[in-house]
Amino acid sequence: MIRICVVLLVAIGALVKTGIAVAQPYPSRHLTVIVPYPPGTNADSVGRLLADKLSKAFKQPVIVENHPGGATVPGTSQMLQAPADGYTILQSGTNTNINPLLGLTLPYDVSRDLVPVALLVTFPGVLVENPTVPAKSVSELVTLAKSEPGKLSYGSSGAGSIFHLAMEEFKQRTGTDFLHVPFRGLGPALLGIMRNDVQVMIADIALVADDIHTGKLRALAQTGSSRMPQLPDVPTFAEAGMPDYEAAGFLGTWVRSGTPTETVALLNREINNALASPELKNYSGTGGMLIAGGTPDDFTRFLAHDRANWSSVISKAGIKIE
Repeated sequence: MIRICVVLLVAIGALVKTGIAVAQPYPSRHLTVIVPYPPGTNADSVGRLLADKLSKAFKQPVIVENHPGGATVPGTSQMLQAPADGYTILQSGTNTNINPLLGLTLPYDVSRDLVPVALLVTFPGVLVENPTVPAKSVSELVTLAKSEPGKLSYGSSGAGSIFHLAMEEFKQRTGTDFLHVPFRGLGPALLGIMRNDVQVMIADIALVADDIHTGKLRALAQTGSSRMPQLPDVPTFAEAGMPDYEAAGFLGTWVRSGTPTETVALLNREINNALASPELKNYSGTGGMLIAGGTPDDFTRFLAHDRANWSSVISKAGIKIE
C-alpha cells in the first residue's frame, strides 16, 4: 500500500514538472468584477450587491474594482487584459455596447472580444422640464418647440450618453429642434435644469423623483413601457400619445472571449439567482431599475436589438465622440 502511494506521488510530481497540472474546479480562487463607473453610482451599487451574492454562492471572495471614465473604455480594456478564465467579469452598460457606433477608436472589438453572460437590469428615464416652461404635456412641448425651433435647450450627462441619445430619438420622432448642452455627469445637468440654463432633459428616475414630487421639476412622460412605482402619476410616452417611442439604458455582464462555455453557464446561473434575491430586487426598485436576467443568448439578442436602435439614432443625429 505504501509503495502504491509513493508511485502515485512520483507520477503526480512528474505531471507537474512536465506542465500538466490537475485542473481545479471553477472557481477555486477570488473573482474580480470590474465596474467602469464611479463608486456610489447605481452601477457600482448593483455590482457590489452582485459581488456579495456571487461570493456566497461560490464560497470565494469577489472583489469590485472601479475604473470610471472614458465612456467605459478603460474599464473594458482592463478586463480584457485578464486571462479568459471567468475570474474577471465586466459589469457595464449601454456605452460598452454602442461605443463602436460613436466613432471611438477602441483597443478591442466588442463583438469579437466580449462574451455576453447575463443582462442584469434595465432603467427607463423620465422627460422633465423646468417649471417655467409653459408646456404641461408632451404634445404641448412638441408644439412649443416647433413654434420656436432651437430656442429651447436640453441637458445631458455628456455626448453619447444614454439620455443624450434618448432625447435625440425624441427629436427625430417628433420633428423638433432642441439645442443640446452636454454636462459632465447627470448631477451637473440636474443643476443646469434647476437654474433654467437648460429647459428640458431626460433623466434617471431615481435622480429626479424627489424633485418632481416637490415641484422643482415637472415630469411629462416616462420612457419605459410601463409606469415606474416612483412616479405612478406620470404617463409613459405611449400613454402620452407616442406609442412608438421607448428608451432605456441597461447594465449587464461580460467575460473575455475564449472563456469556457461551462464557466459562462455557471456564472449565468448564479447571476440569475442573485437577481432573484430580495436585496437586488429591493435595490433595483428604489433605484428606478427593472430586473432582467435570462440566458447568455437572451442577452446577445438584446444587445443586437439595442445596437440596431441606437445605430439609427446616432447616424441621423451625426453623433461622434472625439
